[in-house]
Amino acid sequence: MVSIQGIYDGKKLIPLEKIPKGKKYKVIITFLEELSEVEETRFFASQSDAFGFWENKEEDLYQDFLPSK
Repeated sequence: MVSIQGIYDGKKLIPLEKIPKGKKYKVIITFLEELSEVEETRFFASQSDAFGFWENKEEDLYQDFLPSK
């Protein structure tokens, strides 16, 4: 059994961890408790890949202002 955390925002499920891929799984979706906005912000901010976009050169808008090599 594999468990991951996520948030349901009232419209869609947002996984907070990597979802296993490559195999079919039966799933159980359990709604534990309602989150306050403070708790929801804390969950998103605590994700280890929250600043992963910094490593993506396409997301680096300062590259637009550097002289081309």
